[in-house]
Amino acid sequence: MQKILIVLGLCLMLAISANAQSPKEAKPSFDCSKATTKVEKMICNDKSGELQKLDRLYSKLYFSILKSIPKNTKEGQETREKLKYFNHSVMSNRNIFQCYFVAPFETKKQEDRQSNYCIKQIYLEAIATLAFRMIDSEANRKKWNFNQKMEDFINIPIINKNGTYDGINMNFLSNYNLFSKFFENTTQSVVVDFMAYNIAQWNYFITYSLRNEIGIYHFDMIVDEYKEYYNDLYQAFTEDKKLNKLLGN
Repeated sequence: MQKILIVLGLCLMLAISANAQSPKEAKPSFDCSKATTKVEKMICNDKSGELQKLDRLYSKLYFSILKSIPKNTKEGQETREKLKYFNHSVMSNRNIFQCYFVAPFETKKQEDRQSNYCIKQIYLEAIATLAFRMIDSEANRKKWNFNQKMEDFINIPIINKNGTYDGINMNFLSNYNLFSKFFENTTQSVVVDFMAYNIAQWNYFITYSLRNEIGIYHFDMIVDEYKEYYNDLYQAFTEDKKLNKLLGN
């Protein structure tokens, strides 16, 4: 009996190690041997394997959602076009390192912005945005007390209610009930909390940057707070079994 248990234990350990993706095994959605841009090379050279995994995870999620939207209805066609535009915007932001809160205000230089952390931010925000748009509705925002959450973060009116990708209307996405197909329920609260914070700070940024009145102390505080929110997102996405099935894990 003891021998059987030992054998079973070894088999279990082998199965876990086979499914676990080490940094060397992590692969992005593109061929690293053909990487030409600075961003692609940074993703391929990331020793932690996080960027490769996030790139592949975002790509798998995006294309899986796209395949789930029907082509034979007007609403489906419009939603698909909006999704394609969203993906184009994400890749554009990634390629130009479109990050704002990556380093303290006074030390923030070009090399700080063009960092692995910036790329990680963009992928995590993109995955969270897709997840959120799958469940975003007036009824849910009321149930989550979402508007109040945003206002609690900043003492200014919330003009932009959708955050970084506000210009891309993906309201139809919530009609397809896709969240439970790609995410576990435990991920929802992490996504909602992040998006409330993210949208609030985006409003803060666009309001005060236009006036050139961003306070250094407040800016640095946001940098630190974002790190916590992005860590929570990364942990939730890493532990989400449904989401990681897209990677074959």
